[in-house]
Amino acid sequence: MTDWIKRRIGEYGFKEGLDYIIVENLRSPNLSSAKSRQQISHEYLITLDMAKELAMVERSEQGRAIRRYFIQCEEALQLTAPEVAARYRRKLKARIGVANLFKPMCSALESVRAEQGKVTQSHHYSNESNMISRIVLGGLTVKQWAGMNGVVGDPRDSMNAEQLEHLSYLESTNITLLDMGMDYPQRKAELIRLSQRWMARRLGS
Repeated sequence: MTDWIKRRIGEYGFKEGLDYIIVENLRSPNLSSAKSRQQISHEYLITLDMAKELAMVERSEQGRAIRRYFIQCEEALQLTAPEVAARYRRKLKARIGVANLFKPMCSALESVRAEQGKVTQSHHYSNESNMISRIVLGGLTVKQWAGMNGVVGDPRDSMNAEQLEHLSYLESTNITLLDMGMDYPQRKAELIRLSQRWMARRLGS
């Protein structure tokens, strides 16, 4: 069991103190052996969110049973509180959209820079991400916004559906602008303009 949880922690990037804690226990010795000693064992106490994520990816009968349980919970929520269920689905859809667009945006940036004979380093990707985040979050980077709001973990998991939809829209648009060959200042100006139009439409709807 310990080896299994260690593999999953490494594979999915769970963080000690955030997603789980490790507790040391003393195991009783084997009384039939005179040489036996107490042994230390480690127990992993995981959060409910970590348990849910593990259940969603685990290919076993237990994993399937847990997934069915969550599906039944969602169905029950839909029956008793359809508006709440709709809000959760909207946020989940927006969160998945943000996650799906980040890598293509980075690939588009890398391709454009490669055509210009430039090497793309990690700070180029973060510059791109921060530019879009500042537009959505009123001049703050995601990290700054998280600090101001006391957010622990991935800040995007704590954003509301509208913020996530705004991020998705700008990331998707930025990919198009990169493909059009616009440089950073041009793209920033165009994204700000389109962001204002996007928000105006939302307010008017």
